[in-house]
Amino acid sequence: MGWASGGNIFDPVARSLIECGADDTTKRKALGTLIDALRDADWDTEGESLCEFYGDPAVVQAFRDNGIIRYCNVNDGALWCEKEWGHKGDHWDSSGTTWPGMEPPDA
Repeated sequence: MGWASGGNIFDPVARSLIECGADDTTKRKALGTLIDALRDADWDTEGESLCEFYGDPAVVQAFRDNGIIRYCNVNDGALWCEKEWGHKGDHWDSSGTTWPGMEPPDA
């Protein structure tokens, strides 16, 4: 069973770093370390926090560094695109199927 409370720790820390004007390197390193620790504690709602801070490239990169991305999820019937949100080009799923389509809307 996963731990859904990680966002209650991550989100205020991320907000504080942003509000105090931390540089991108500091945000990426500090939040990357926090993400790693929370995942070790079985954090399973990290995607919600990623979406909340998707407008901050350093925060997004901290998640990417830990293997967490926001998926495109544009669908075509039973197919769901598994590329990262905002990708260019064809959609793709893990079975190797590709298909053209609309780009996902802005975040």
